[in-house]
Formats: sequence, structure tokens, C-alpha cells
Amino acid sequence: MVAKHYSATDAAKILGCSRSSVCRAARNNDIGIFANGRLAALSTDHLSAIKSHIHETPGNPMWIAARGQKLKKRKEKTRTL
Repeated sequence: MVAKHYSATDAAKILGCSRSSVCRAARNNDIGIFANGRLAALSTDHLSAIKSHIHETPGNPMWIAARGQKLKKRKEKTRTL
């Protein structure tokens, strides 16, 4: 059985994200085939593994998780003269 390989651009189209997101997730998690420090190819097995490392929405994950929650009120400082 011959495994099909995808470029980072093709993988990004399949996963619905940017090419840089695919390259970043692959590099950070040691997924894919690298040549001279660059992502050369991803197999079909790599695509399923890398999908779990790509966020659904852009932005800080901590802020996304806090979306819809009320902010804590700060205690007012009392001034003494």
C-alpha cells in the first residue's frame, strides 16, 4: 500500500486553516517529514494527528476559553490621607 503525501499548502486546504498554522503545529509536535528544517510533506496519518493541534479559531486560547464569562470586579482601593 502506497501512502499519499500532501504539501503544507494542500494540508492547509484540507484542514481549513493557513499554511503557517500547519507548519507551526507540525514543527511544535514533531509531526511530518522535514528536510533542511522545513516541512516537506505530511502523510494521511499525519493529517489526522495534526488536526488536534490546530485551534478552531484564531487568537489567544485563554481569551477564547474565557469568552462569555463575566470579568471579576476589582476591589476598590481606599485612599487614606
